[in-house]
Amino acid sequence: MSKKNIRILALGFFISGLLLALFYVVFPTPSSASSQTDEVEELRSEVSYLQNKIAEMEVAQVEEPVAEAQLEASEEQPEEETEENNEEQTENTDIEETEEAAEEENQEEEVEEDPVVTTTVTIGDGQPSSVAASQLLDQNIIEDRFDFDRFLEDNNYAPLVRPGSYEIRSDMSYEEIAQALMGR
Repeated sequence: MSKKNIRILALGFFISGLLLALFYVVFPTPSSASSQTDEVEELRSEVSYLQNKIAEMEVAQVEEPVAEAQLEASEEQPEEETEENNEEQTENTDIEETEEAAEEENQEEEVEEDPVVTTTVTIGDGQPSSVAASQLLDQNIIEDRFDFDRFLEDNNYAPLVRPGSYEIRSDMSYEEIAQALMGR
């Protein structure tokens, strides 16, 4: 081959490379389906978590409008009926207080009956703190892995979690668990 032919061939390779680079810049490749599936699953779990929190807040707010409605109804009624209603409300309040006291006693008994669970959490090299949160949830040490992850992120503990095996007890607070996972 002559010098001229080699130069033309090199120029052809160079132009082909430029065209391929331009094509990839203008028409980027879509991300892999598996990473999109993982993202969708994570978003679904976050949505369900938020829906549960909203439901809890709605239940807490139900009691407030009921009390307001009873107050408005008592204002609209004549004085004679109001006195009768006050007596009924006093009786209902006594019954509700008795029921609430019984529920509190049951809750205290349940708390006393819960044994302390001890488990070992293992974090491998390069694994994020969410792995530990998942293991803690699986072992019933924590009730919500998103809440624990948020605690780690809010306190800047997530990057400080170290690989290793750690003994965790169910009576530990989030702060104590985080300290243990950081090797402290």
